[in-house]
Amino acid sequence: MNHVIHGTVRTRGFALLIVLWFLVLIAAIASYLLVNARMEIAIARNIRSSAAAEALADAGIAEALFNETDPLAANHWRLDGAPHRLRFAAGEVTIRITDENGKVNPNYATDGLLAALLEAAGIEQMQARRLGAAIADWVGPPSAPRPLGAKLQQYAAAGKSYGPPNAPAESLDELQLVLGMTPQIFAAVRPYLTIYTETGMPDPSDAPALVQRALVLAEREPVTEPPIGAGTAPDASATDNSGATNADNSAAPSAAASGEPETVLSVESIARLPDGGTFVRDAVMKIDPDSPKGYDLREWRRGDLDQ
Repeated sequence: MNHVIHGTVRTRGFALLIVLWFLVLIAAIASYLLVNARMEIAIARNIRSSAAAEALADAGIAEALFNETDPLAANHWRLDGAPHRLRFAAGEVTIRITDENGKVNPNYATDGLLAALLEAAGIEQMQARRLGAAIADWVGPPSAPRPLGAKLQQYAAAGKSYGPPNAPAESLDELQLVLGMTPQIFAAVRPYLTIYTETGMPDPSDAPALVQRALVLAEREPVTEPPIGAGTAPDASATDNSGATNADNSAAPSAAASGEPETVLSVESIARLPDGGTFVRDAVMKIDPDSPKGYDLREWRRGDLDQ
């Protein structure tokens, strides 16, 4: 009889142990599902917040465009990069507008001006001169390299599997491939470069302070040939080191023949939502009264938040 009782107790104890382990398993599964559900909710919330911030940043670009196309010129914001903060129901937008004509176009600028811009950005003078010449050689015709520049031979000697395209830059980002360029240097000068103007000399009236300093520094730089042709139509008699005329370079963009420079704006729109959502939109557009929309979009990309 005692054996039967002890056997029954053991059986019940084993069954209780199985039940307890089963409850532990159920609790673990429930905890996993709860944590996973919370993560999914957080992800969905972040996606929604990001989309809302992007839409608000795009609205900031539209607001800047409306301001600059206002028939009353007195209502226009200055193109000096000053922040304009606007509050909407969804959040706050900070808008900065700069004039692309106040920036340096590497497709037209002399290597002296490029070097001055780099030096103004904090690059050591000799390094700035080498890099300025290398940029000019990158976008310039396939002639011998400038004294401090770099062509295919110099890239090969540096272990690079590529060389200069010898054509105007189609994107500022490609300048990151120039021999001697580093991510830090590129980040420092990118805000002051443009490929959307047709002159080698920036307009100092609304130019950023760094560009104005570069213009002063450029006055002491030796006069050199620009990579393509700065600000005016190429002179048929002008030749590069290989004897080819600048006019032979059909890839070179044409400068405006006369009159006021085109109004090309660079707009940064930073949207911030109450829940912490943030989005930066960078756009470049040319104001064109002859266009059905009143403007031509040149660039549209996601920007980087500096702070």
